Amino acid sequence: MTSSSLDPREMHRLGQGVQEAGKALSGCASQVRAILAAVQLSHPGVTAIDRAARWLTEQAPDLYRRRDLAYEAEKVRTDVFGHPVPGSVVPPGAVRIDEGRLIPSRVRAEAEQAAGLVEAAGRGDKDALTKLAAFKDRMTDPRFATALLEKLGPQALTTLPVHLSARVRKALDQSPEAARGMRAQNRELLSMLATALAHATTAKEGAPRLGTRFLDELNKRGREETEAPGMGGLTAPGYWALGQILAAGPQEPYSSWFMRTVGRDMIRWDRDYLKEHGVRFLPRDTDVYNLPAPADSQPFQDTDEIGAADPVGALLAAAARGREPAQALLADRDLLTYLMHDRRPQWAMGDHGESLGRAMEAAMSGQDDLSKTLAVMATQIYADDVRPHVSLDEDGKVAFADPSELDDLSGIRDNMGHILGDHADDIAAAFYKNAPRAADGELTSGNEGHYIARFGAADLDLVVLDLAADDGAYNNLLMGEIGHMRRDVDEAIMTGNETMLKNVVTNDARSLGHLMEARKQTLIARGQEADAADAKLMELVETGIGEIPIPGANLVGKVGIEAAKAAYENFVKDGYTSAGKWMLDQAGHGGGHTTRNVAEGAKNEEAIDELVRQMLESSAVAHEHYDHGKLDGRPFVVGDPPRIKPPASMNNDEYDAFLEWMERHTTIPSDFGEAQGMTRVGIGEFTNHMRKPEPPGARHE
Repeated sequence: MTSSSLDPREMHRLGQGVQEAGKALSGCASQVRAILAAVQLSHPGVTAIDRAARWLTEQAPDLYRRRDLAYEAEKVRTDVFGHPVPGSVVPPGAVRIDEGRLIPSRVRAEAEQAAGLVEAAGRGDKDALTKLAAFKDRMTDPRFATALLEKLGPQALTTLPVHLSARVRKALDQSPEAARGMRAQNRELLSMLATALAHATTAKEGAPRLGTRFLDELNKRGREETEAPGMGGLTAPGYWALGQILAAGPQEPYSSWFMRTVGRDMIRWDRDYLKEHGVRFLPRDTDVYNLPAPADSQPFQDTDEIGAADPVGALLAAAARGREPAQALLADRDLLTYLMHDRRPQWAMGDHGESLGRAMEAAMSGQDDLSKTLAVMATQIYADDVRPHVSLDEDGKVAFADPSELDDLSGIRDNMGHILGDHADDIAAAFYKNAPRAADGELTSGNEGHYIARFGAADLDLVVLDLAADDGAYNNLLMGEIGHMRRDVDEAIMTGNETMLKNVVTNDARSLGHLMEARKQTLIARGQEADAADAKLMELVETGIGEIPIPGANLVGKVGIEAAKAAYENFVKDGYTSAGKWMLDQAGHGGGHTTRNVAEGAKNEEAIDELVRQMLESSAVAHEHYDHGKLDGRPFVVGDPPRIKPPASMNNDEYDAFLEWMERHTTIPSDFGEAQGMTRVGIGEFTNHMRKPEPPGARHE
């Protein structure tokens, strides 16, 4: 990084002096030229004076930009003229600035040319849009992108989409075909602006980016109304317009800095707007007295109908492209509560929270402290919404009051299933401790890179009760739990850690008891048969999901315990759900595994028992955790020296003989006995949590 030191106040005075000197010299040249013209003379000195005046005039903006960088480094807010706002304190002395953020004059000249084309294209000039295409690749250059947006100003981002929408409305009134072509052109234009905005708000060291003054003005204009030309006085908020730009953008990642400065303010504006005006209508093309979508955005769930983008939905979709920007946007309990609770009626009009769910998954699925903190926070907010809808009837069965209200935010269920699946170890710990709700500031524990999410057990049951109504969410959560259990069972048997093995099989069987009971209760409460609630786990067990050791199970004898453990960690480095997904892919999907029929009429409890048995058996075989001296002549043995075949490759007769042999020659039966009963404990705990009153500190309406 190239840096320099300067005093912002001195630089301001220098800029003013240079600017005034340029004006004075330019005036002097004009006067001399007029005098010489009167006597019909000329002199090359006049041209030299003009050249010096232009040079001084060109230097002033560069000096002001250095001043602005120094103000920004000192966190001094300035007005549109670059003067510190009233009340600001400018520290005395020099400030170090990053010279890499300054933009060469050549790039600024190119950006100025492109800005003119953007304005012309916004007026419908097709030739301008064609010429602008030559600059499309330049939009990813922070220098060019920053210079372009500085030239256009924040007003372009908050007014241009409104004007485009007005033109689309007129085209729709004439011909849908004409509107379709216009929207395609608009998307090209808005997409370039969205790309430029992403790269002009980068927080990378040594890269140019828009200053705080630009973003302050954008925040201000975002809350102002812009009148749509020729629409009878119809207006749209600036942040609505910015949302249309974000919705048209390609898969560009926006910085955490952008999400904190602009993104959070967009959500606050949305909250203020909703409080003042109620639910904001999302117009379709058929709504002839509203602004239509400037491009072909599709903000509604389960339909490809075109409509104006939900600006907050577009913002969250952009945030979901990276963990850090998603966390920067959502790491505020008040705003997260607004998005998950107060905004439910708004989500119901559009994507039912699918964009929110994607941003939540990006922000909350990691094993870092903030991911886990946000996951616990979201679970608490979610549970508070489910709780008022749940009661137990006289038979101890769950009943729902107005479950359709919970469906307003159905779009996040699938993502919450992934989130909780990625924290299956912390969930098992919460159920083991029957943990109460944690207070703010205590949502995680741990250090040195290993953090534990402190979920509340009752909160988890309420959330899982709602998630389990959705097949995708339930499957994500189930596979996350099975993948976690499979990994730890393998590691415990691989390392000969009997204490770990006992804890795994009992705690995870308990967790599965909670999960299975939630699935059964929610489906029955929504009018489905109990058999349907059991079907998914039964299918997995019958296709041998528990018989598949995670890759690396045979490494111990070759590379040692520590290296083998590293192989496991590498396999699941993206979260336990990845292991679960791999296992589901292998079980009964072309893998050639023998199916094991669960007893006729079996319920979830028996299926979980069989799942645990499968995991213990297959891991014991994979790690040769048995008495090798008792294998001669057994039908389930191969090789010399003899080894037990993988259970998944045994036929039914071999498998029956294997089970009988395991009873006498391994510790698996006693390990399995530890798990039995814990499933039933989990079921009982789930029912108790449905009876309990809301926890201290829960939200009240």
